[in-house]
Amino acid sequence: MNKILVSLFIILSSISSAQTDTLKVLFLGNSYTSVYNLPLLVKNLSTANNQVLITDFNTPGGCTLEQHSTNETSLQKIRKGNWDFVVLQEQSQIPTIEYHKENSMYPAARRLNDSIKKYNSCATTLFYMTWGRRFGGQQCDNTGINCSPDFVDFTHMQDSLESAYWGITNELNAQIAPVGIAWKKAITINDIILHATDDSHPNYSGAYLSACVFYSMIWDENSFENSFIGNLEQEIANLLQSNADSIIFHTANDWNRNINKVKSHFSFDVFNDSVQFSNLSECLFPMQYQWTFGDGNHSNNTNPGHTYSENNTYEVNLISNFCTNSDTSTNEVLIDVNIGTPEYQAELGVHLSPNPVQSELDISFDQLFSGQIDLINESGEIVFTHKTEHENQILIPTNHFKSGIYFVRINDNNLSQASTFKILKI
Repeated sequence: MNKILVSLFIILSSISSAQTDTLKVLFLGNSYTSVYNLPLLVKNLSTANNQVLITDFNTPGGCTLEQHSTNETSLQKIRKGNWDFVVLQEQSQIPTIEYHKENSMYPAARRLNDSIKKYNSCATTLFYMTWGRRFGGQQCDNTGINCSPDFVDFTHMQDSLESAYWGITNELNAQIAPVGIAWKKAITINDIILHATDDSHPNYSGAYLSACVFYSMIWDENSFENSFIGNLEQEIANLLQSNADSIIFHTANDWNRNINKVKSHFSFDVFNDSVQFSNLSECLFPMQYQWTFGDGNHSNNTNPGHTYSENNTYEVNLISNFCTNSDTSTNEVLIDVNIGTPEYQAELGVHLSPNPVQSELDISFDQLFSGQIDLINESGEIVFTHKTEHENQILIPTNHFKSGIYFVRINDNNLSQASTFKILKI
């Protein structure tokens, strides 16, 4: 890669977690998603803020995640692999019934998440936490055998839903849209009716609040004062927008919004004119790296070593990337090569020869030496260790080591600081 292309890559990559104006979202659910067309409501909120949201969905009535996991329409849509988010919404009762949560919801969610990541490792699985029935009650399957507790009210059932959705969300390192929690606040604090007449599905206000939660989650932006209010009065729309934002952005929980974020960081050790870098970047997922060493050289290795040709202070940059998320860290590295000459080694009372070395390294001391000698490769791994008491010559066989740069670290028991020398194995 020529220097112009490298420079362009660095400029583009240095933008940390750049916000895009276009997102693609696939919704897999049932009537809780299709009533009032939740994907369209989220798209309208996006359009009103000059953002492009491309959506698709498969929402058969009563469909479970287990059914979605074998539904060819759902699987074909996942296989497109071009999604930023894939929303998974379970049938409204199953998360509260222990048997079906463990034997249906969770296994299906794992399979669907595997498929999502298989076809796009950068796609985010986003669980749609639904809400409890308006008056609670016991939830049972068609057999009547497997049932939930007899929930005393909406909040009691909502607590069970929250626990179930959080369990699988955290297991899969996914994100969660806390729609049910936003509903809980609107119902218990603002005294707003969000259920339809069946006490299960959303009315228009409930669907709009759900859309505001999804808007804030996928765009990581407030929905308050968004100009799209549908058929709501401005005051109600603003209240629901504010409610969604308060749950997403002003609670102790971030709903795993930052789970894909990257934190770039590194440390380093200087050995004469060579530096071993240790990558300490943080992200839950595998990253790619772009190092620039300040002297025109670069590397994509995770923990590179680099040798400088001149004494100087060099600015070293590490750009850590996961998909569209990136972060940059910078450190200054001082190279002052006065160590490594035979005269300087003699002053320390130690002689290393030959250098380059082929089959055996001879380390001799002017006086009897007690301490430890480590041979370290460019990756920072100790490949040989020798502890000694009162010796003045140590021979290290090197013919079985790979060619490259190694560092000899000498820890004298009588000195507080180790001495390090660079050798070349040929």
